[in-house]
Amino acid sequence: MRIVHQIMVLFSLSGMPLAAQRATPAESQTSPAFKALWQSPEVQERIEAGIRANRMGYATVHVQDANGKPVLGAHVLYRQTTHDFLFGSNIFALNGFATKEENRTYEERFASTFNFATVPFYWSDLEPEQGKPRYAKDSSPMARRPPPDTVVEFCLQHHIAMRGHNLIWHFWYPTWLPNDQEAVTKIAAQRFASIAQRYGKTIDIWDVVNEPLERSPKVILPKDYAYWAMTETARDFPSTTKLSLNETGAVWSKFHEEDSPLYLLLENLRLRGARVDVIGFQFHLFNEQTYKDVLAGKAMEPLEMLHILDRYAEFQVPIHITEITIPTLPCTVAGEATQAELLRHYYRLWFSHPAVEAITWWNLPDGTAATTENRWCGGLLRKDLSPKQSFIVLQNLIQKEWHTDGNSNADADGTAIFKGFYGEYEVTVTEGGHTTRQAIHLTKHGDNDFVIKMQ
Repeated sequence: MRIVHQIMVLFSLSGMPLAAQRATPAESQTSPAFKALWQSPEVQERIEAGIRANRMGYATVHVQDANGKPVLGAHVLYRQTTHDFLFGSNIFALNGFATKEENRTYEERFASTFNFATVPFYWSDLEPEQGKPRYAKDSSPMARRPPPDTVVEFCLQHHIAMRGHNLIWHFWYPTWLPNDQEAVTKIAAQRFASIAQRYGKTIDIWDVVNEPLERSPKVILPKDYAYWAMTETARDFPSTTKLSLNETGAVWSKFHEEDSPLYLLLENLRLRGARVDVIGFQFHLFNEQTYKDVLAGKAMEPLEMLHILDRYAEFQVPIHITEITIPTLPCTVAGEATQAELLRHYYRLWFSHPAVEAITWWNLPDGTAATTENRWCGGLLRKDLSPKQSFIVLQNLIQKEWHTDGNSNADADGTAIFKGFYGEYEVTVTEGGHTTRQAIHLTKHGDNDFVIKMQ
């Protein structure tokens, strides 16, 4: 999938460098045990080696003249313009602020950082009244639920890929649904078909089934609903659509071996022929004790997390880290430093693993989470939309550490070779006062052999 990622210089709307807006440096609150885990040679080598092996490849550029003969010694300048890897956030706060300036700042922060957006399709909020879904831009406003048409327009304008979230879930379930399984199944099928018809060609990835292992017995769902939903959507959506099953962060603590409920569910669906194109794992540190254990080096340990990813990679489908909340606790400069340190470690680990294809932060600014979750201050931006240290760390990862620019000269065969992160590049070739520019796409599964003819 080609995803345009706008390479950003670190400037705010006012023109002040984001680095200059950084809070006074403070010490992270992670323990020596935590630091020792992540700094161990074994962990660092696996992460570094994984990034080199799984996120980078060699591009071979053959410079030729108009007759197809090699051009010796041509100067080749290459500049990365997109990432193939998906770096995202939910986009629930689009047009959700009180002033135009705030909305513009949110849009700029989002579009200049992410190439992937999670679009809200929660059933109860998308269709509060049966048969009258809030698709259109002029739909009545609702907190954290911008109309899908508004989001799609913004994302297409900024070349941002999208994930629809979600099609069926026991939560945010319409109160108007009848207390009858057969009737619910029929209505759910109509919902799938309606959404597929309107958005199937623009949104390529869908969380079809959300949190199946947390299912509430009080909610009526179609019989065998995970299997039913995956097979129903496979008929409704284009064959190129990626259909996802999204599960809570429990996978990191208890759902990680072959006998776990999630593994068995995925195996069951596969054996019955249901399409599961993507496995989604959440990562919300919403439990205060778990958060303390993480800082103490007693939970979410790197080697254990890599083992879990290895285990689910056995299904040979991509894994997406779909929802991330790392708290800023306390909501102080020290808390921000801790959040930034955790973000850097976990993003590098996920980015290094061959099965992971997307990483999505959940709520970009503080104060835009679900009401019960705002107390965690889990945004990358403060309430005033100013960047925290974690926001700067993430931008530096995407736009500096995991970004390739450079230059070389073509050899005697007119060939220049460079190693870069997968994505699109602008290549500028100069020789004898003549300059030619060409876009190339360095991909994980392509031959990555390119011919550039001097004009």
